[in-house]
Amino acid sequence: MIKSSYHLFTIFGIPIKADLSLLILVFILARNESHPVYSIIAGFVLLLSILLHELGHSLTAIAFGCRVRDITLMMIGGCASMLSMPRKAWQEFLMAFAGPAVSLALAILGFLATQTPVGHVLATTELSYFFFNYMMYLNSILFIFNLLPAFPMDGGRILRAFLQQFFMTKVRATWVASRLGRFIAILMALSAVYSLVTKDFSGYLIIRLLIAYSIYSAAEQEYQMVLAEEGYNNGNPFSRFGFPFFGRTTRTPPPDDGQAYVSPPPYERGGAKKVDVRKE
Repeated sequence: MIKSSYHLFTIFGIPIKADLSLLILVFILARNESHPVYSIIAGFVLLLSILLHELGHSLTAIAFGCRVRDITLMMIGGCASMLSMPRKAWQEFLMAFAGPAVSLALAILGFLATQTPVGHVLATTELSYFFFNYMMYLNSILFIFNLLPAFPMDGGRILRAFLQQFFMTKVRATWVASRLGRFIAILMALSAVYSLVTKDFSGYLIIRLLIAYSIYSAAEQEYQMVLAEEGYNNGNPFSRFGFPFFGRTTRTPPPDDGQAYVSPPPYERGGAKKVDVRKE
């Protein structure tokens, strides 16, 4: 029986898994290189960069007393499945920024190895130069892309934490961040459609579409989870501010009768589109 993901190893007590879709991304990257050895190096740098990015999130969350179920490497990036999240806005801000910070550190390391005298020590051969140069290029893109305020991506979580810390409640901050995230997802999808119409198939067209769909659907799911967590049992309190293309009114979360609890917690990751409610 073919599984969708496979366990690779465990680091810092966190199981690391690889989704089958990751093979597609590695194949796409490999096609861009002229030599098999460079393709292997590019694929390795990609996996290493995504893994370290997600470990940045996970280890920061653990430092705040949270639990991490696993990390899954996928075609559209990485996913750290959290069984619990920081309860304070400033803690979520640091956890969300930890991933891009790791990407920035890797990009700086690549720059130092290829563009400064340090390179005489690190990038001593043509292959090592390619390794660090690709690390600089890839992680610069990861750093910039992940800071886009497209909730629930890192930039969107940073925005929500900032709004929650200084200006508004968690529900309102999530509403603002999720709507901005869906708007950016629409722009991303339109850019992919434009590339398709103009027959420009460069720029990872399929991956852009998948990321746009993932952001668009996950933003509303996360908002619904926060509504349920905060006890809004009468639907979306900000529906009067919505627009038609942002989707239908939020579904009413399960009633809190004192005998049910939501499991897994609202911040659980793993692609599930439903919430299990179990009786004690």
